[in-house]
Amino acid sequence: MFNTFNFAALQGTKLQQEYDNKGAHAQVVKMMSRGDKFSVRFGTTTTKHPYAWVESKTVAGFKYELDAERVNNLINYMVTGDVTEYVGDPMQSDTVEAGEDYQLEVMKQFIENGHTLQYVPLFRDYPDKISATKAMFKGTIFFRITRTSENLDYLREHKQSI
Repeated sequence: MFNTFNFAALQGTKLQQEYDNKGAHAQVVKMMSRGDKFSVRFGTTTTKHPYAWVESKTVAGFKYELDAERVNNLINYMVTGDVTEYVGDPMQSDTVEAGEDYQLEVMKQFIENGHTLQYVPLFRDYPDKISATKAMFKGTIFFRITRTSENLDYLREHKQSI
């Protein structure tokens, strides 16, 4: 049977391919032009790039790496339904500082600009998480952040109903 296998052939090979964000960008534009309603979650890749996990009723979820212009275009579409032309290179994306939670930063941007989020009651959520949603005209953003005293204090200071 399989007594030995030669792993020497695998030494030095690159196992991780570059992510096809150009394809992801083209898919997002196609979905926007059809008028799809998005379900979006934000996060950070292992290579410290911010991304949106985008899905709709007819398209399974996929990662879309972001820069400032792409995230603004995505949120603008979800709020107004307007499709904005992107002029940059979809293969270039921003990087996130080590230890920074991109999802939390996006959530704070909504809160600091006067938006109220809908929260899952703390007694119903996972003991170490805070879950919230932001419903918009063309989709919903889902947040799940770590439940820490700092995050709870921040939300309460900004009059969020948790």
